[in-house]
Amino acid sequence: MGTRRRDFLRNAATVAGAAVAGPLLASSAQADPGHRGPHPVGIDHVGITVPDIDEAVTWFREVMGAAAPLTFGPFGDPQGTLMTDLLGVDPRAVIQQITSLRIGRSANIELFQYTAPDQRTTHPRNSDWSGHHVAFYVTDIDAAVAYMQSRGAQKFLGPFAVTDGPAAGQSINYFRTPFGTYIELISYPNGMAYEQTAPVPLWSPTFNGQRSTMTSVPGLLGIDHIGITVPDVVTATTWLDRNLGGLNPLTFGPFSDPTGDLMQQLVDVDPRAVIDQIRMVRLGDGPSVELFQYEAPDQDRTFRRNSDIGGHHIALYVDSIDAAVRHLQDEVGTKRLGPFPVTDGPAAGQTINYFGTPLGTDIELISYPHGMAYERTASTLLWNPRDNRRRRSGHH
Repeated sequence: MGTRRRDFLRNAATVAGAAVAGPLLASSAQADPGHRGPHPVGIDHVGITVPDIDEAVTWFREVMGAAAPLTFGPFGDPQGTLMTDLLGVDPRAVIQQITSLRIGRSANIELFQYTAPDQRTTHPRNSDWSGHHVAFYVTDIDAAVAYMQSRGAQKFLGPFAVTDGPAAGQSINYFRTPFGTYIELISYPNGMAYEQTAPVPLWSPTFNGQRSTMTSVPGLLGIDHIGITVPDVVTATTWLDRNLGGLNPLTFGPFSDPTGDLMQQLVDVDPRAVIDQIRMVRLGDGPSVELFQYEAPDQDRTFRRNSDIGGHHIALYVDSIDAAVRHLQDEVGTKRLGPFPVTDGPAAGQTINYFGTPLGTDIELISYPHGMAYERTASTLLWNPRDNRRRRSGHH
């Protein structure tokens, strides 16, 4: 394995320096002072549809030490089109339950359990369009990996250290949950190589401090990024840049193992799968979006709907949802029903609006400037992206 690993790293390494590996896409907000973008505060949550929400919540609680302060639902519209208009799913789809989880001090995870006439019940792989994972930053990856193994989590090859190219300095390890979601642990205690030349670094949960909170995983600080496989990584990056002011300071790849099984062992994809490119995009102060472009013999080139198992979305917190929705609709014209205020139940106080994107993943804009109803009695609150800190020496 040692020789194959060295060959893999050599193939993966691009010329050192993010600007050479892929041009830095200056955000529209920086390039154009008159840019009218919504300027998201940061990622509020990632939404994931799971086959059994009780199983998923129990796993996150018992294995990762998550808190689950907010549960609501069911939602449906037995005779109308609200579910299609609001969420882009079959009109007869029903959300049986939504539970929001907090793990650490970073974005939250919103779990959905759906029933729908057209629901797909197979899980996407990381190499499929709509394939995805959630990466958590840990201060000591060896200790965190050992803990996950002690709890029976399905572990892939690692910890795997990236030693060449602009991403050098990070170590990773993927895990698969019993309900099909991929979790990554990542650590870069001394930073990454690209930071030596990038004018704006990616946001990191380390900016919120080094103390673990609301987790049982040693040294876990919070969500570092959300990985999504897209049809065209340049199109997806440009869309996020132009419409949401996303910054792309880190680009790297390709990755492959033409004769071995390293890709399967490392990220659970076909051995002949190739990651053409990875781009990391910063959206405000909060977890990044990691965009993948894959080629694979068994690649599923269809998108998941929110009601499918493995369906997902990314929710961005905005201070003024009306202004943000107007801007995004003017620019892209893919708005679903909204802004939609939630006026009853424990989630009352939030207003949302979903948008379709070329990523194949819906973007949700969300705002709750006066909090949500559950906060009046909850002993633990969900993480609020307005509490994210910037690096003191950073520029943003």
